[in-house]
Amino acid sequence: MNYLFVVAHPDDELLGAGATMYELAKRSEHISVCCLSKESVTRCDNLINGLFASHKALGHIHYYVADFECMRFKDADHHKMVEFIEDAIRDCRADVVFTHHPADLHNDHYITSICCQEAVRLPQRQIGYEHRIQSFMMFEVPSSTDWKLNPSFDRFSPNTYCPVSVEAIDYKVAAINDSYIDVIRKHPHPRSEENIKALAVLRGSESGFCYAEAFPTIFKLGV
Repeated sequence: MNYLFVVAHPDDELLGAGATMYELAKRSEHISVCCLSKESVTRCDNLINGLFASHKALGHIHYYVADFECMRFKDADHHKMVEFIEDAIRDCRADVVFTHHPADLHNDHYITSICCQEAVRLPQRQIGYEHRIQSFMMFEVPSSTDWKLNPSFDRFSPNTYCPVSVEAIDYKVAAINDSYIDVIRKHPHPRSEENIKALAVLRGSESGFCYAEAFPTIFKLGV
């Protein structure tokens, strides 16, 4: 199976689904990351180097990296952004696509989600690409998705749970901590090590596992 994670910025895929990526890599699944922005105007570390370094423990991952300006996705060419995601879907022949939830507080995350929702329709548009996407899922980013401030969107409500190991959670935290500056914060911040692990316990308790990451599945082919 080919898994594509479509994110606004480097580190989003780890925060949203890092433990799941670890479990997929253990199963030797094909993993790709489509990242729409290379840098951040609020960060001093090299985010693109962090993106590549953070996944070394997983083995080979394919990357699609665009250069849309961070914090200005609303000013970007919407069509070009959708096309970039579509090209990634074509190239990796994605079977499963993950992206941000549209209720996320971060505007770049919201726009990435909207663009990805358009892009995943690619196989049904009858324009020469027919490899069907089997499922489309969304992840939660601690300190962004959990704010739930916009009443016009449904809140993050997962219906799919991926059981993960303690080893996978430790990888997620270490990969973020070792590759990026100040992403992991002090407790009780939502991105603290304690809260990231607590979220895995909560999602596990909702689904009968010890630990899990959770996702709303927007569509799925087959039963």
